[in-house]
Amino acid sequence: MAVTGGTGCTLILTEDGNICAFGDNKYGELGVGDNEKHAEPCMLNHADKFDGHEVVMVATATLVSACVTKDGSLWTWGLNPGRKQGGTQEGGGVPDAFHEPRRMCMSLHGNSPVQMVSCQMHFMLILTAAGNIWSIGAGRYYELGHGNLEHCREPKCIDPARFDGVEIGMVCAGGHHCVAVSKTGGRVWTWGNNMWGETGVGDVQGSCVQNPTLIPATQLDGEAVAFASCGTDFTMLVTVSGVLWACGNNSSHECGFDRRTPTHTHLLSKIFRRVGGAEYFGPKGVRTVSCGYDHSMIIAHNNSLWSCGSNIFGELGYESRDSLYNRNTLTLVDSAQFHNHNSKVLSDNEVHIVSAGMCASTVVTAGGDVWVCGKKSNDFLIHCMSKGVWQSARVDLSPQRLFLNEIGDTGGTDCLRAGRWHDVQRQRTTAFAMGLHPSFANNVDYGGTTPYNVNFPDELLREMFQRMRFAVREGSSTSLQILLGIESE
Repeated sequence: MAVTGGTGCTLILTEDGNICAFGDNKYGELGVGDNEKHAEPCMLNHADKFDGHEVVMVATATLVSACVTKDGSLWTWGLNPGRKQGGTQEGGGVPDAFHEPRRMCMSLHGNSPVQMVSCQMHFMLILTAAGNIWSIGAGRYYELGHGNLEHCREPKCIDPARFDGVEIGMVCAGGHHCVAVSKTGGRVWTWGNNMWGETGVGDVQGSCVQNPTLIPATQLDGEAVAFASCGTDFTMLVTVSGVLWACGNNSSHECGFDRRTPTHTHLLSKIFRRVGGAEYFGPKGVRTVSCGYDHSMIIAHNNSLWSCGSNIFGELGYESRDSLYNRNTLTLVDSAQFHNHNSKVLSDNEVHIVSAGMCASTVVTAGGDVWVCGKKSNDFLIHCMSKGVWQSARVDLSPQRLFLNEIGDTGGTDCLRAGRWHDVQRQRTTAFAMGLHPSFANNVDYGGTTPYNVNFPDELLREMFQRMRFAVREGSSTSLQILLGIESE
């Protein structure tokens, strides 16, 4: 995704395929080569850090970070999920942590390019282009999907038979539970810890779902799922028609259930239940959702942003702190806060992507602006934010650092944009237009040497500009496109 927030660090993916990282860095989760806190943002340039391959997706969790590059390679840094559990490695074994990105050998995940990665503190899920899921780390709650509690120091493929042999198009790791969505058909499997009902499979023997278990389509009104997100101990799904569903811990109203929900499901639900409706999200419903530690951020198709759950650090983006959680369950966030007065295109101010972290939230607009709210918790630095106040975060090209401005002041136009969904860069279109202009194209007095003319073939022109844009790998699922913010309407 374009932006991701862990317990104390934030990673922002720029349109050029670089990573802007800042925050806590105890185990090197910023990837800058040390374990010092960095309140000042650091740029991980793909030319230097990732062997020249542009980054297309970032992921982070408590003390660990990862990314996928355009060539399908997986890079990880910070706490190593393959480390020895319960202590420091001895005798030259697997290191506890990497302070800089390390590429994982593709042979470790079936020699298939990586489509996406989802990580938590003690384990990681890797989805390959072949539609298979590989897991690595601790299986304390069966979260690795192998039906046992064993630790995997290297990635191990979850038996495709667990998913009826279909290709998986999206994976999501929660605190100790997981969700997989099929590439076609929108079928959903869940597994792992189920103490709060976060897997949505209902009552099970013990407190865990030991193997990937299919969620019956009837539980979701027979609809296919387009997107999934896992919180610490709850889960949310979005169906193709924009209906939002949730299950798991709702003690802080992070699932967004209506206050009129029956008493026995007020604090938790062990099956998926519908959240909101057209009265909140409009006739087309929800486009995407992000689940954090104990709060959720929801984007509707009409570009409205909704929040629910804990607000003790101002992570919901509004000032009220009448209680430890949002008693109004679903609350509309004022999107006017994200307006960039310097934007020449009004639609650039629309909320495009949202990330709910530990005790903060981050929004990326269609134009690539980054807005953050929340506060530090448990001595983990979260980018110097004011409690409950959204501030603008932009990357300046000249010093190449991120800075926070007052709302409405974005520092001009010489700023990098977050996300990989943008149209062709302005300087490229300007250069091409100059090449077509007779005063520049073939007039040596103006330095023109290009052979362009007014009869340049439209088909070739369109193909050239399309190749200047980032596109997901062929065969990617709708879920993955939504996650990257480049879903075609």
